[in-house]
Amino acid sequence: MNVIYFQSGGPTAVINSSLFGVISKFQSTPEIDKLYCSRFGIEGILNDELIEIERNKDYSFLKTLPGSYTGSARLKLSSDFNDEKYNKILATVNKYKIDVIIVNGGNDSMDTGMKLSNFFKAKNLNVKVFGIPKTIDNDLANCDFTPGFGSALNYIVQSVIDTRLDMNSYKKGRVVIVEAMGRNAGWLAASSIVAKKFDLGPDLIYVSEIPFNKEKFLKDVKKIYESKGSALIVTSEYLEDENGKFIAEADKQDVFGHIQLDGSLSEFLAKEVERELGFNTRYIVLNTLQRSSTKCISSFDSDVASKCGELALSSALEGKKNGTISIKLSKDFKVSYVLEDFEKAANWVRKMPPSFINDDKNFITDEGLKYFEFFYNK
Repeated sequence: MNVIYFQSGGPTAVINSSLFGVISKFQSTPEIDKLYCSRFGIEGILNDELIEIERNKDYSFLKTLPGSYTGSARLKLSSDFNDEKYNKILATVNKYKIDVIIVNGGNDSMDTGMKLSNFFKAKNLNVKVFGIPKTIDNDLANCDFTPGFGSALNYIVQSVIDTRLDMNSYKKGRVVIVEAMGRNAGWLAASSIVAKKFDLGPDLIYVSEIPFNKEKFLKDVKKIYESKGSALIVTSEYLEDENGKFIAEADKQDVFGHIQLDGSLSEFLAKEVERELGFNTRYIVLNTLQRSSTKCISSFDSDVASKCGELALSSALEGKKNGTISIKLSKDFKVSYVLEDFEKAANWVRKMPPSFINDDKNFITDEGLKYFEFFYNK
């Protein structure tokens, strides 16, 4: 059996732990002849750029290495199997006698896995395809949480605590707006609620699930500032208005058709607060540090990521049907894993339940806090 593994989409602090899980299974399984890694996502398969994993090399360093060890890419495959890219994929598969392809990524990456799976089926080729979940956004529809989220949560919570302590240093207060990642789901911004445990949490939290109303936002900020003399706000990087238009939307899209913003949302909101309310403001964009901080890697997060890698390769060895690993979390926070169809993950977004968001639509409930606390510093 010969296998190709590739990483896809935005890296996380523990995506390489999933690779370590795949490698560990390979190294302990004589039935697997070759394990290759594709350089820069699926582009390595298209361009015949593969790295062969060594049978006896120690790869344990991957468990604490953020970023993408093999390189990643954002490339959308066509739904038309006559597209030239599929001929290139097939040429690489044939050249290296590949039996299994493993894709490690998020929503769009599971779309890639689904298309590869359907392509090989259409060609009547016995090439198996399996998915490993990954995204700090925590929004894969088939998972109750995703590898990468716990480490990003640690970074966000610590950043909010540090920001609040800095704010408390001054007699004259200001409005500080912290921007967390999250396009269509606000899990990351909401996770900042954990700082509340230390009485250093945000005053207001705005998430992608709730339509944004500028007038209400300014009213909320004014109320907090006049009561406390300062205001710490956490927001998702994308918020939509009542008409479904992104706040600060720009006339441009990425390769997957995702709308881009004209600058950062936090900067836009900070300028609105200054202009409308006259308060001194500052904005902080956490950006890629959320997914690349070595200091905030969660050992639990790393272990789950590694387990998903092992299970993906085990599924191939056991002759299971194509699909992606799904992570389940019981009511008493016990973790389990199942293999599910790509269709349950590809292009779907898992949003926060309404019960996690307060009635004023500007904070997180105790039920939400309980969920997020589970991942903190594990």
